[in-house]
Amino acid sequence: MDYKNLRTRLAAATGRPAADIDALTDALAVVLRESASALDSVAIPTFGTFVPVKHNEEVRTDLSTGRRMLVPPEIVLEFNAGAMLQKRLRNE
Repeated sequence: MDYKNLRTRLAAATGRPAADIDALTDALAVVLRESASALDSVAIPTFGTFVPVKHNEEVRTDLSTGRRMLVPPEIVLEFNAGAMLQKRLRNE
């Protein structure tokens, strides 16, 4: 599912215009970005939890050239589905 389909479905389900859906998804992205940078989890009741995982910088060897490279640190968001979401997905 791409963003246009998601926006259309959310607009139909909530009865809100597409501009409101765009604003709400942008706000969610900002909250997730700020929380992840502070290494704080974001829990959405009955949906799940977004957990940031920090990977430290490391030296890796490029297999094609044999050159060693320093890979910068990164923060990756992992999603853990809540029990209610898992139950609804299993039933449908």
